This record gives sequence, C-alpha cells and structure tokens, in this order.
Amino acid sequence: MELRRSYARFLREQRVARLGTITEDGSVHLVPICYAYDGKAIYVGTGADSKKVKNLKANPKATLLVDVYYENWSRLKHLMLVCDAELLEGGDEFRYARKLLYRKYRQYERDAPLEEGESVIIKLTPRRAVAYNL
Repeated sequence: MELRRSYARFLREQRVARLGTITEDGSVHLVPICYAYDGKAIYVGTGADSKKVKNLKANPKATLLVDVYYENWSRLKHLMLVCDAELLEGGDEFRYARKLLYRKYRQYERDAPLEEGESVIIKLTPRRAVAYNL
C-alpha cells in the first residue's frame, strides 16, 4: 500500500511511535519504539529474544501508532497503520535498514548496536491506514 503524501511526511517527521503486537493469550503488547521509514516499509530494531519478536513469530500482524499531542485539541494528529511484519535477522535488507536507523538516531549505533545474529529488525509493511488531522 502506498501511503498518502501527508501520511508519509508525518511518518518521516516523527521520532517515536507505539508498536502493538498480539501475545500468545490474545492480549495486546504495546511498546514505544524508534523507527525508520523509507517510503515503502517501516523498520524497527530490537533484540532477537524480545517479546515483540516472539509475538510476531506466532502472529505476523502489527499495528503502529504515531501521534502528536497538543493542549489545543484542534491540532491533535495521529496515524495508525495496520501492518504485515517480517523479521530480518541478517543480510542485505537488514544492513540497509540498520543504516536507515543509524542515520535517523545518531545514538543508536553507540547505545544499542544492531548486530546480525544478535538483533532483529522488524519490517512493517502497511496494509491499512487510519489518520486524524493529516
């Protein structure tokens, strides 16, 4: 799915989001994440043994929520993306996504390096978008 220009711009501009996955008992696991977006997919780095990875191995569906809060509620904005998820454990696309993440978050490489075999990069492909005020 190609996102509307306003959605893509908003996604590129923001620094954090919330990622929702489904646990084995059917509840939602929701965590704040940093991400990179290349115009087609959203990439999220994490540890190979993270709860997100475990959940996505069992159910490769995820929801991403990016929002901005203002006291003036007429300025509130959000973008929710229902996505298919793929786990990248190494290879060319892993290295490409890692480069995007390192470029967007300068501290990533130093503070939370993504290494093949130790880390996973979650690739999210949007299937449906719901937006407000974008």
